[in-house]
Amino acid sequence: MLALRVSTILKDLYGLGARRIDILGIPPIGCMPSQRTLRGGEERERVDYLNQAAQLFNNKLADDLSSLENKVPNSRLVYVDIYNLSLDVINSP
Repeated sequence: MLALRVSTILKDLYGLGARRIDILGIPPIGCMPSQRTLRGGEERERVDYLNQAAQLFNNKLADDLSSLENKVPNSRLVYVDIYNLSLDVINSP
């Protein structure tokens, strides 16, 4: 549902004249300190189900952007994979 809302917003921006739009994915939410504190148990482990949800959303978003770009002429929609970038920083500070 959220990915569909993003597509609607992008169409609105296109209608207003935007032709190049960069869209950031969602970072690994289960690695954020707040989520590790609230849901990570005594050891403050990563919360895998939140990371999986972020990955599912990002995959859907990237697919939707690819499909949408074919429907709007002279546009450039760029998906920025912040999930893996953030995970690299977390794993190798």
